[in-house]
Amino acid sequence: MDLLKGDLKRLYHKFLLPSFASALMISIYSFVDTIAVGQYAGPAGTAAIAVVTPLYGIFTFLAILCGVGGAVLLGKSRGEGNYEKGNSYFTASLILISIFTLIAWVIFLTFSDPILRFFGADDALMPEVRSYAKWLIWFLPVFLLPTSLGAFLRNDGAPRLAMAAVICGGCVNVFGDWFLVFPMNMGLSGAALATLIGNGVQALIMLSYFFCPSCQLRLVLPSNLLKAFRKILSVGIGASVIDFATVFLIILINNQIMRYGNATDLAVYGVAATIAALFQAMFCGVGQAIQPIVSANFGAGQHGRCREVWQMSFATALLLGVIFVLTCMLFPTQIVQIFMAVNPDVLAAAPRILRLYCLLFIFQGITVLSTYYLQSIMQNRQSMIVALLRSAVLSGGLLFLLPLLFGITGVWIALPISECITAAAGLIFVRSNHQNLSDASRPSSQAST
Repeated sequence: MDLLKGDLKRLYHKFLLPSFASALMISIYSFVDTIAVGQYAGPAGTAAIAVVTPLYGIFTFLAILCGVGGAVLLGKSRGEGNYEKGNSYFTASLILISIFTLIAWVIFLTFSDPILRFFGADDALMPEVRSYAKWLIWFLPVFLLPTSLGAFLRNDGAPRLAMAAVICGGCVNVFGDWFLVFPMNMGLSGAALATLIGNGVQALIMLSYFFCPSCQLRLVLPSNLLKAFRKILSVGIGASVIDFATVFLIILINNQIMRYGNATDLAVYGVAATIAALFQAMFCGVGQAIQPIVSANFGAGQHGRCREVWQMSFATALLLGVIFVLTCMLFPTQIVQIFMAVNPDVLAAAPRILRLYCLLFIFQGITVLSTYYLQSIMQNRQSMIVALLRSAVLSGGLLFLLPLLFGITGVWIALPISECITAAAGLIFVRSNHQNLSDASRPSSQAST
């Protein structure tokens, strides 16, 4: 496929479906786990999943930091016609993710209990939390590899294989959740083991790509490895900070809920957080779809094509956001009943919580998409600003302030308000870059005439 001359609509849709499906299936892991555990153990199981959720965010953060960071630089280098330089970034990215994996592995194995308590576990929830988290911690590398490899497969012209790997892993996970949780009666441990096996299948399929004749990814050691590390981190931080921000927010929300609410509120939030992760994964799928196209065209100086891709992806993200909000507004009780065996307290709390919380989805897609787009046109600082506004600066501050004024309601409205402001900032940055790129290209185009 020719990213520089091909029809943009066809290219966009060719990348969108595999990226969207891959991102969707990745979120299916936690989605199905929450359903299986909630139906097996009730609200206590769902609350335990909410506590463990930050682990997934940390894994995704590290994988995107190195994988997407390296993939953007690979795509830009290929757009400039330098394939060897692109492969050197691929090699550096693999080395970097290996280093981070080892460091994270040692930390989680050494301090697992204090970390889980920091995530929001109390004495009552700790047994359930431990039984799930141990599988994630023991086999941490299996959870990082697929996300980082998937970014490179998409940039190497194999988005369908990346999609097939994720779909196969997701199907294995879905079957494993049913079989291990219910017939084998393994409960939370069974759900975690099913997720582990699904990720392992996904990783093996992606690794098989390197034996394909069409694979152009090669191991080329950079002349300056530390410089390559710095570039990968500077590019990857924008998109990956979203996932780190999510970890920070989930931990903060868990603790604020237990302070201003109760375990029932935490159980309902566990459902809301799982839905939010599902929807964010879909928005990330849109962002991942445009990244190879935008990076290559930006590297080739074809800024008008970058702008066209932005317009198509923006319409997609906005439409998805409207659909997600309407779904949660109209069917809050039915959604919660899918995820767990409910009691009267849950049924009373769920509609209000979900209807307030879901307002963030209308803005979430714009925020996520603008971060990926700014990263793809090498505006790393602006990309990081958008991500940080969403996390520590706005969301974190509002999650501390609003509960003081409105109690537990303040927790539910903090994120929609923060997401709205951040989306506006992202749009301002994108518009400003489009204007600057248009102004920069106008003199050269006039000179050529």
